[in-house]
Amino acid sequence: MKIREIIIGGQTSYEIVEEIHHATGTKFRVIVSLGTDSDPEDVRRRRQSDLLGLERSLERLLPLRDADPGIARKCNSMANRIDRERKKIAQLTSAIEQMAAPPPDAGRSNPGDGLLPRGNVKRLRLVPGNPADEAKKYRAD
Repeated sequence: MKIREIIIGGQTSYEIVEEIHHATGTKFRVIVSLGTDSDPEDVRRRRQSDLLGLERSLERLLPLRDADPGIARKCNSMANRIDRERKKIAQLTSAIEQMAAPPPDAGRSNPGDGLLPRGNVKRLRLVPGNPADEAKKYRAD
């Protein structure tokens, strides 16, 4: 994983991305969008600060929840927003931890990824002929 800088509408934005190598090139899968700040730790601190502010606002509104249906809707939307923000913080924390971990061995394939380890391509060979003809050789009639 790495931090990628992109320019959207003339403004610089940053993302934590995962590189996926294909035969046709490299593609990037966005894990977390960082916004205009390039440091993931600063983004996490800012998100946690925003979460604290949301929780405090919800605590102030909870006593008035039963008095007005509009306030009840506001409380529900704030609770949903708090849940989304917690999920984003957890995702960002996970991405930061994965970035800090040592990279896997580049020479080996990951188990179950459907790719052969490097060097095994020479051992593969194409067998000429028709499979039906081969089956007839071994069929006992």
